[in-house]
Amino acid sequence: MAFACKPRARFAFTLMLALACGRADARTLVVQVAAIDTPVASGKGLQVRLVADASGGGRLQVDVDALAAADLGYSFRKLHWECPLQRDDHGAWSCAGVVRAGTGKPMRLALTMSATATDASLADGASRVEVQRPAANPELTKLALTQVPAAWLQAFVAGLWKDGKLQKGQLDGQLDVLASARAGLAVQGPLRLRDLALETPDGAIAGDGLNVDLRLVFGQKAGQRDIALDASLLGGQLLVGGLYAALPKAAIAARLRAHQAGGGDWSMPTLEWHDGAVLDVRGNAAWSPTAGLRALHLALASRDLAHLRDRYLTGWLDPAGLGGITLAGAVQATLAFESGDWRSLHAQFQQVDASDGKQRFALRQLAGDVRWSADATAIDSALRWQGGALFGIALGPATFTLRSQSRHLALAAPATIPLLGGALRLDRFDWTAPNAVTGARFGFGLSLLKLEVAQIAKSLGWPAFGGSLDGNLPSAHYQDNQLVFDGALNAQVFGGQLAITRLAMDRPFGVDPGVSADLDIRGFDLKQLTGVFGFGQITGRLDGSIRDLRLLDWTPIAFDARLRSDDKAPDRRRISQRAVADISSVGGVGLAAGLQAQALKIFQDFGYARLGISCRLVNNVCHMDGVGSAGGGYTILEGSGLPRIDVIGFARQVDWPTLVARLKAATAGDIVVK
Repeated sequence: MAFACKPRARFAFTLMLALACGRADARTLVVQVAAIDTPVASGKGLQVRLVADASGGGRLQVDVDALAAADLGYSFRKLHWECPLQRDDHGAWSCAGVVRAGTGKPMRLALTMSATATDASLADGASRVEVQRPAANPELTKLALTQVPAAWLQAFVAGLWKDGKLQKGQLDGQLDVLASARAGLAVQGPLRLRDLALETPDGAIAGDGLNVDLRLVFGQKAGQRDIALDASLLGGQLLVGGLYAALPKAAIAARLRAHQAGGGDWSMPTLEWHDGAVLDVRGNAAWSPTAGLRALHLALASRDLAHLRDRYLTGWLDPAGLGGITLAGAVQATLAFESGDWRSLHAQFQQVDASDGKQRFALRQLAGDVRWSADATAIDSALRWQGGALFGIALGPATFTLRSQSRHLALAAPATIPLLGGALRLDRFDWTAPNAVTGARFGFGLSLLKLEVAQIAKSLGWPAFGGSLDGNLPSAHYQDNQLVFDGALNAQVFGGQLAITRLAMDRPFGVDPGVSADLDIRGFDLKQLTGVFGFGQITGRLDGSIRDLRLLDWTPIAFDARLRSDDKAPDRRRISQRAVADISSVGGVGLAAGLQAQALKIFQDFGYARLGISCRLVNNVCHMDGVGSAGGGYTILEGSGLPRIDVIGFARQVDWPTLVARLKAATAGDIVVK
């Protein structure tokens, strides 16, 4: 026997509709409903089939073409549920059986209906959702969640955060869902998430192993949505843009309040993150579902920079090559982002120590503040340190007066830093904040004033030698991880001059830093030079150049070096027996033969007319040459007078590591004249 109830009927539950429309004496009851609406869900194409038995029970079959809970984000098609229907002594009906939705995984649905409540349970193994609707308050639905996979919440999350994808994790909790045409939809209650993983398609936001206890309050009415979250985070990893957080197992408290009107931007008047002394954050934000971050205002404070680095800063420090940095002290900061652009930053430093793990730099007792603004009104600030080091070279105390105006942060007056018995004077500094088109840029100019080369040599572990280093680099600029210098550095060393030009650095503090430069040598006193490096003894003057020098991680990988004696200098040109042997060894020639070999044993030094050597390093091979050709070889040393000693090289291509090993052996005095 079949019955058809009027479409758009509104009943508490489809089975109650079947019992109301059916006849008590019917053996088979079929109820068809074109559509049904409730404050929580709506359905289309419902059919309920009940086959009664003699005991008063029967078998129930429910089919639904489409079922949707739009406010919660859920939608199902082709639902089918079949179960044995029973009635107890108190008049309560119960039915439990397998439910399927399309080609989805089958689950077990149990339903109990009494005069006081309707209870349902949906289970898949240990995962369970229990639903209770009291008859006295049909607008209220109580949910109990037990070991529910996070994926079951994906539809609800997608309605609030379109790009958010829940990857794994499980959920326990209790929620009250209050739904009515008058009051809209309200969801609230405690939730417990364990081992949660999530991400966005672009990878900008991701989390793994997150453990969160939270209280959720969600409301939706007349196109307006409100969210309140009070959470306690207990470990896991979180990535938001460049921020990577390795969360401790000790509880971190977080709060969020958000409001959305008519599907527009989310207003977030409350953003809070409380991680004890390590990090305290308070602020507000605006977020567009289509354009992303609209505005952000934050106040941050850390009284424990050592743990701040480990928990929150590695996502920025590691890519910059600063993963080994250690920090101590305290910092406070406020920042503002509006209309898609950064507007202001104010950072205050309190007795901050910073030390690079690779000993490239260190700062001690950094204090003061830095103020930056995009506004046209100028604001001043000052920063100072008590000392530090740069590549092992000690830096004295210094103070920097700063001025910000129209997106620039600049040095208001030159700053002098005591260094190596002299000083480094920072004449100019200008930093421009990044925007949507370009990254951060900065430029500066500096002068080196009477630096003592002896101190430089000692700091770098070089042999001791004197002299001074002066120079002016009037303009240097940094962008896209490259630092380029204009001007020249001039050193007065070995009685001559060394000029360094076209100096540039790639990834100066990053992985495998690169350096390029040109060097020019004029009038080096060879007696001083060979005396310092233990290369026998040579008198006279040396000129030369090193063009297109390229270092990778401070190791030479390319250059074109040409060194030769100054033939016009009035100095006496003599070379010792030991120096001849050393030059012969470096050139791969060996000792001279015949009469020259005999002379080398008898005389202690010799006159020479010219000496010189060149090396063009390409692909780890040195292409060698000298001051002239000699048959199939090249002349390294052209003798003069009697006895005459010539040193000829024949190996035009020498393996670079081999050449370096020969130089080390020669300067260490490992070459023996027999």
